[in-house]
Amino acid sequence: MPVGEYTSPDGQLRLLVICPDGDWTLGFDGFSWHTHGSILASLSGKDEEAAIGDFVADLISGKSIIALKRIGGSVADAWVTDDPADDVLSSQQYGPGDETMEFRRWDGSSVEV
Repeated sequence: MPVGEYTSPDGQLRLLVICPDGDWTLGFDGFSWHTHGSILASLSGKDEEAAIGDFVADLISGKSIIALKRIGGSVADAWVTDDPADDVLSSQQYGPGDETMEFRRWDGSSVEV
């Protein structure tokens, strides 16, 4: 089971995989976004441990896309996204005027949307 901390090669992100009281929780340290093993299992049709393992493997291999929301130039949140274009649209429609979106892979490489 991939319990623990995973730090991106550029040192900008740290994924925490914890299991307080039997509730698997995954999220980037310092940001509000997170998900749960039960959600990943429900979406994938796999058991929690397999779903978490796949999520972490997809993230650190660069398969997953990470969204970074900046407000006033500072990163306000980070999450794994399935739909970057929708994230941009939501930011433009509902975010403050100084909110911007960036997309990257685990290794720090930029993703154009």
